[in-house]
Amino acid sequence: MAKKLDFDKEKNNRNDNAIEEIMQADFPLPKQAEDAKNEAFARIREMAAASENVENAENIVQRLPEKSTEKSTKKSTGSSGKKSTGTVKLHKKFKTVYKTALGLTAAAAVFSAVCITNPAFAENIPLVGNVFKQLGNSLGFYGDYSKYAKQLTASAEDTLSADADGSQESSSNSQNAQSEDQNTTENNNADKTKDNESYSKTYSKTVDGTTVTLSEVYCNEMALYLSMTIHTEDKFPDTFITSDGKPNIMLSENSTVKYDYMDGKSNLFNAYLDGKMLDDNTYAGVLRIPVEDMTVDDAGWTKFYEVRNAFFKEKRIDVDSEDFSFDKLAQALGMDEYSDEKLPQVGGPAISDYVKDIKVPDRFTMELDLKDIVGALPENQDTTPDIPQDLRDEYNQKMAEHGISTDDADYESLTEEQKNLEHQFFTEMWNEYYERYPEANEGDNRYNSWTLKGDWKFNVDVEKNTSDTVKKDVNVVDENGDGVLSITKTPFEITMKMQDPETKYVAVMLDANGDMMPDGGVANSNADTYAIQDRDVSTVYIYLCDYYEYMDELKGYYWSDNYEEKAKTKTFKQLLDERAVASAEVHFDKDK
Repeated sequence: MAKKLDFDKEKNNRNDNAIEEIMQADFPLPKQAEDAKNEAFARIREMAAASENVENAENIVQRLPEKSTEKSTKKSTGSSGKKSTGTVKLHKKFKTVYKTALGLTAAAAVFSAVCITNPAFAENIPLVGNVFKQLGNSLGFYGDYSKYAKQLTASAEDTLSADADGSQESSSNSQNAQSEDQNTTENNNADKTKDNESYSKTYSKTVDGTTVTLSEVYCNEMALYLSMTIHTEDKFPDTFITSDGKPNIMLSENSTVKYDYMDGKSNLFNAYLDGKMLDDNTYAGVLRIPVEDMTVDDAGWTKFYEVRNAFFKEKRIDVDSEDFSFDKLAQALGMDEYSDEKLPQVGGPAISDYVKDIKVPDRFTMELDLKDIVGALPENQDTTPDIPQDLRDEYNQKMAEHGISTDDADYESLTEEQKNLEHQFFTEMWNEYYERYPEANEGDNRYNSWTLKGDWKFNVDVEKNTSDTVKKDVNVVDENGDGVLSITKTPFEITMKMQDPETKYVAVMLDANGDMMPDGGVANSNADTYAIQDRDVSTVYIYLCDYYEYMDELKGYYWSDNYEEKAKTKTFKQLLDERAVASAEVHFDKDK
């Protein structure tokens, strides 16, 4: 059983800024940090003295917080848009701002050099900008993202602008000496508002005590990965822990994303986060958006469905009738099995006439509007009402009146008419249940979930990174060309491109050792996408299997409790070699 976190109702001691609390939590800096600071600022003084600017150098040193070298580092590098508590007021003249910027840049350069030459110090990096590293191998699609991901941090210009605004706010407040005590709280709130406004530009925003901070972004040919932290003033709600030990947390489906290369917004469906709790108040996770979700022509599909439904109406097919089924639809159209792709064969519209083929450009901007954060409650806190006994009794009475057994073991012995009646009575019982408890009909509701209400909006500039991405045509197909057309390997995943409109097949990928590739454990990942993790993928084996044969027989062979014993006689790879419709051996070891 997964360890439960202790969630009590006691309020935490709050810093003046929630973002600083995230950045500072559980990241103690070693002695090298203080040495690095002293070394950096000593060099600045020497440079300033040589240029007869000692006074300016001293001002630079005074502008940095005394208590936290980590804060100084973030201030220097522009990774935080916040003002420090020890900052002196900025003059409005450009000359002073320019000299200050030069001083901070020099400090950053020296400090960075110390970090590079002191690996032990570099290990104590702040959380923001390094979520991928903090999560490590707990991610389903784990690996060294530092080579590929872009840190989302404030620019130097935004940092100076935020400081200037803060100083002006402080100056304005200091003029109210007669009501200083009365205005203390108001001034603090004003400072926080300024900070939040600045961080809306620098990928962090606080709403009703919940701070969402975007950390890094990485986009390749297969998916976009966006790391983030979620920090709450109160302790995080107790959350259901999945079988792989992760909190079940997602962004609500009314959250939207808009890409500048497409018209309109799209909802973030199945936007589950892959991450973990860092402490009682802080969660770090990664949102993975598959590329197929980033290239959906919503307007085109809407138009296609309008034309398709008009075609059905011409054929006098009522798709809204209670007894509608795809089997009846196929029969009415003279098709063996219905599919939108085959509509042109019976005189219907073609998808390609309405839906555009959209490609993700090398550079783009995404507008994120995250509405709510939702988590599943642990089973012992799920308060979903049971079906009332009177509804159960009514169901049992109807069954008895028609001589139908309520024993599940006898279900297969029922006649087709009895099965239809049972389905009718069962549906009526649940319909009445949902009339009494309408909220229970929603996937996430007050009975089984908690919600952090908010509206966090961000603009993120994204640049695709296709380094170490390899695509290979494999053509593991049947006589009709259906099957696996190609595979694409990125540093973290391998995806098979399938053509199987009638869902006749299951494609299987084995690593170089003949073991099944892992799926990454991410709810919104494609069924044909596999995580590389620590697997040997210098060679992979691809098999195209009959759907029913695989699901009924082949799959169970590999996942059986005694597979290791059976493998001594016949491995899963050998079984697939015998039974697969088509197969291929693909090598990556010579690709960069």
